[in-house]
Amino acid sequence: MNTTDYSAIIKETQDLMIKEKADWQVRYNEYAKQISRNLGSIKNKRRIFREWKPFTLYLNTTNAKNATNKAKFDLRYLGQSVAYIVCDDENVFLSTNIGKDKFEYPDDLINVPWKSKAAKQFRKHFKDRSKWEFNNKGNEEHRIESLLLSEFSKQKDKSLPNIKPVKIAGIRFPMPTPLRASDHDDVKYAKQYGGGIDILARTGTGGQNTNLCIIEVKDENINREPASYAIKQAIKYTVFIRELLRSNAGDTWWKLLGFGGAIPKNLVLYAACAMPYINNADTSFSGFDIKCNELGDDIIRLHYIYFKESDNKISKIYTSLPNKLQQEQSL
Repeated sequence: MNTTDYSAIIKETQDLMIKEKADWQVRYNEYAKQISRNLGSIKNKRRIFREWKPFTLYLNTTNAKNATNKAKFDLRYLGQSVAYIVCDDENVFLSTNIGKDKFEYPDDLINVPWKSKAAKQFRKHFKDRSKWEFNNKGNEEHRIESLLLSEFSKQKDKSLPNIKPVKIAGIRFPMPTPLRASDHDDVKYAKQYGGGIDILARTGTGGQNTNLCIIEVKDENINREPASYAIKQAIKYTVFIRELLRSNAGDTWWKLLGFGGAIPKNLVLYAACAMPYINNADTSFSGFDIKCNELGDDIIRLHYIYFKESDNKISKIYTSLPNKLQQEQSL
């Protein structure tokens, strides 16, 4: 692909955002206000219970903006939702969300205390499982996303230094968009039913040397779904983030996404694909800067993240993202 091709993707996506501005700007402005208002409440409620391995907590937009008196968290196993945690300032309750055909767990639990026997059996069931066979591609991509999030969240001994996933109140936050961009050749406006960004992260050494990175994750690296397709999807979601940050709610979202100070006048956003490592992996778009009239003074910079995994852990990363181990991690 060349500059013209990338610019066409940006223009198509931005035209949708401009056409539907009256819808998404109002909604995301309200999201930002309500989530910001509830941050203290979410943090307080999160402190009253332990996040047991192998589970991880996720907080979606709806639950974050409704967390005034009670907080609801999505409990996931290898990225797949299996239960909900609901808590107030003193009590924690578990309700399963599994389905009879997934994970072989036989019981439906509804509002059982987190410290109850039933909840302990639930936790033990998942802890004792060494391996899961997933039924479909969607589940596998959730697993890969979770492994990458876990690796990026480490405080030390990371395969990729200087990267942190965006979290809300310290909890994994699947960033929603009003777009459907799962087809690399198409993008549609879907209001509140759009697709989420696979991984939204901050990468850099801090301050002005830190950039937002919008990552499209794939569980395979094959000819029919090459890196060039994934990077096109990442660009579309990056355009949304750029439009969001340049909207009336931009300053509030900038802080929610983990930044201090004002949004840079010249904003550089990273769009990246994350895919399994293969020999002769496509690096042709590495570090490519997209500059076009639609972006004004802003830039979208393209990157790759190729990874190896072992025993449900990321073992190696090769990337074009700037980091102190660049020479060791280059392909």
